[in-house]
Amino acid sequence: MELIVKNANVLSFQVTALVAPTSTRGLMSQGPGLLIKLDGGDVIEQEILKVAPFAVGAASITSAGHCTQAQHVIHVPNRREDADPARIEHVRQSVRAALVAAHRMGYESISVPGPGPCAAHIHPRELARAMVDEIRNFKDSTPSVVYLVDSAPELLKAFEYFSNPTK
Repeated sequence: MELIVKNANVLSFQVTALVAPTSTRGLMSQGPGLLIKLDGGDVIEQEILKVAPFAVGAASITSAGHCTQAQHVIHVPNRREDADPARIEHVRQSVRAALVAAHRMGYESISVPGPGPCAAHIHPRELARAMVDEIRNFKDSTPSVVYLVDSAPELLKAFEYFSNPTK
């Protein structure tokens, strides 16, 4: 698997699926999920709300609406309620769930954003280590390309550090 770290947002690359961190309720009300909804349209949130609620550690897939960068959105809860802060173990579970869903569906490439404002209380190095570890430990053949994206300088630096252990 090729892991590409970029100073970008979840919509910056042409991929098979975008990953949308969310709450168990499936609302796309903040962070990367909101960005995806604003680009692809309300239809994405309408689709996910038909199957919500779903558990932390689970994933659910919808269309990407009008979004031109991807055909699908993988929704992964990293907190119970929208107002709840994310917990590091939930971030790990959400990354793993996105990878498993992408593999099961045969998706070649995904764009995984940082978890957004719900994880602002978690140190960037701890967050990056957890996310990169989950990606690096995933051994299946697909997805073959994972874009790990964010625009926060500290988180990006930590993504780079943990994704290149030889440096």
